[in-house]
Amino acid sequence: MLCLILNNYGSKKGNSTIVNPSPPWFNRPAPLAISSHIAIIGGGIAGVSMALHLKKQGYKVTLIEKKQRLMSGASGNPGAILEPFLGLGKSIEKEFYRTAYLYALEFYKKMGRGVFKNCGLVKTAQDKQEITRFKKISDQYCEDILTFKNDTLFLPQSGIVKPDKMIDLIDESFQVILNTTVDEIKYNAPFWSLFDQDKKTILTCDALIVCNSYNILKFEQTNPLSLDQVSGQISYIKNHLDLKNILSGSGYLTPAIKTDVGMVHICGATFDKNDVIAITKEAHLENLQKSPIDIDNNMIVGGRRKIRAMSPDHLPIVGPAPIFHRYMSDYQQIHHGIGHKKFPNAAYYENLFICTALGARGFVTAPLLAKYLSAVITGNEPDLDQRTSNALHPGRFIIRKLSKK
Repeated sequence: MLCLILNNYGSKKGNSTIVNPSPPWFNRPAPLAISSHIAIIGGGIAGVSMALHLKKQGYKVTLIEKKQRLMSGASGNPGAILEPFLGLGKSIEKEFYRTAYLYALEFYKKMGRGVFKNCGLVKTAQDKQEITRFKKISDQYCEDILTFKNDTLFLPQSGIVKPDKMIDLIDESFQVILNTTVDEIKYNAPFWSLFDQDKKTILTCDALIVCNSYNILKFEQTNPLSLDQVSGQISYIKNHLDLKNILSGSGYLTPAIKTDVGMVHICGATFDKNDVIAITKEAHLENLQKSPIDIDNNMIVGGRRKIRAMSPDHLPIVGPAPIFHRYMSDYQQIHHGIGHKKFPNAAYYENLFICTALGARGFVTAPLLAKYLSAVITGNEPDLDQRTSNALHPGRFIIRKLSKK
């Protein structure tokens, strides 16, 4: 049984829930009627997870993907490993990733159909200092999450997600539009309209969620977001190792996985703040150098390189889409303190939501982010506490900037 630890959202008094008050700039929007039609731009792990959660809630969902196949961009790794960020103390980042990891395990296991392979993950320390850190980390986690032995951490529940198997879960009641690029979005009350590059209408909907990674910056409404493009390359290694577990250190190496070039081990991954998409020998060499065990470069039989989006604080950006110029004007005095004056509630674009900047741990975080945003949209109580919700909010960077004036 997983030792699932969630922060409480509010406290109980009788049969009612007292919700922790939030600053006005982080207030939640009004709930959306269950009969509504929601469009999702982006068919990666963020968009697919979001669509599956909203469909379960009873919404009509349309998922739009610019490529000919879902999960063929950064989410198209033949085998995505589930490895949480492991930290010390009670930081928001540590608590968020632990909760996300545990929910992701539950989410993928329930799918069946070969979506998730539980093989465990062994994390090796790089030096004596990290061995000491590993021991302290193990004291803060339940044994069914991780154990410390022989100077390594073992995550018995971890494993590999196979994106191609997830695609099989999209049935006829779930509308998918492929090979279609949304070039512009406009709100004409009460609907959102989506247009292609020829200004032709793709569809209209009641609500819209933008999940298309760094391409979110192409839209006027979401362009002010601050995102880095992060290029990552993995290397395919000839199947010659008898690996039972994922090995992780400064890099990682998987047991054999079926790919379009046959059964291979996946070795990765590079992490560069650029938009390079070409596979390079230098990146292959970097992966081999970071591999937990020695591998000759003549064992490389292929690779893959894609681009992800990352926020300045390395946390995802999830929630209602702020009207950024209104935030700048409404909250320009917050550096004097929240008690300085009465501030208005957050100005949001009507029924427009954001889920982006999942970085290198998208398969770990996407299910929980989808569950959380579904709760925001429906008006239900989210599993994340107010502190974490605020730390993920799309308006947080403006508020931080204004607070430091």
